[in-house]
Amino acid sequence: MPSPSATPVAYDFRRPNKFTREHVRALQIASETFARQFTTVLSTTLRTVSQVQAKGIHQLTYDEYIRDVPNPTYLAILSLAPLAGASIFHLPLPVVMTAVDRLLGGPGAGPALHRPLTEIEQSLMRDLLGRVLRELAYAFESLTALEPTVLHQESNPQFAQIGSPSDMVIVFVYDLRIGGQAGEATLCVPFASLQPVLDEVAANSLLAGRVEADAESVRESLAGRMGAAPVTVSVSFPAVTLALSEIVDLRPGDVLPLEHRVDAPLEVSVGGLPRFAARPGRRGKRLACVITSVAAKETA
Repeated sequence: MPSPSATPVAYDFRRPNKFTREHVRALQIASETFARQFTTVLSTTLRTVSQVQAKGIHQLTYDEYIRDVPNPTYLAILSLAPLAGASIFHLPLPVVMTAVDRLLGGPGAGPALHRPLTEIEQSLMRDLLGRVLRELAYAFESLTALEPTVLHQESNPQFAQIGSPSDMVIVFVYDLRIGGQAGEATLCVPFASLQPVLDEVAANSLLAGRVEADAESVRESLAGRMGAAPVTVSVSFPAVTLALSEIVDLRPGDVLPLEHRVDAPLEVSVGGLPRFAARPGRRGKRLACVITSVAAKETA
């Protein structure tokens, strides 16, 4: 029986949740890296204060995404080879006009023109996007190798069909500011294109967790077996040095002076290596020793 506190959650079969925690984490890292690199490209190319911040990652249908894109606007249709299909990079028109004005030597502070770009303006934006897309490839190289290119540019969202209305897409959202103009840029990638990459991310995450768990169990097993392994422990007096002739002349009953002071410690060796100092004693009828100190570890 379910607990009384359990509340059913509505499930929309038109928008199944295909993201896992590993997917979101990997995509967030790539998106934030791209935002930082995008900022650098804009600032150095346009020679003005520019800022790009990763705002979020959403899972939408293509119809939901394209329905909110204004007309006219600026849309770059991208190929993200070797990923299948096409993607959309959307930049708000006022920000694009400011960038074009800066590229033409202007201050970028004039009134924003609400019209499609001319061929010359599109050529300027294509060159700028070429630099931006190199940074996109850099940001996603931890997930997969990409070779982004601009296929064509559009101003009307109706002419930028990269999928059917019900297809799921992943939308990366960025807050974009160039000079005094600000807006929201988006990168729309079909989920089907990214799915093989995301599946590999999830598989690697599971494998990493399994390897870590296996390594921990190996350490525990090894520690348990080593704890029960027999090790030779010996207590010895300091070695006595004799000449070869004295050794040859030794006979049963001869006495060798050990030259060991009564208050000097004995050496306790473990596996043939000196590890402790001890003093001799007796426990009942048996000879014994008492550990007095631990030998210093040798350094290489």
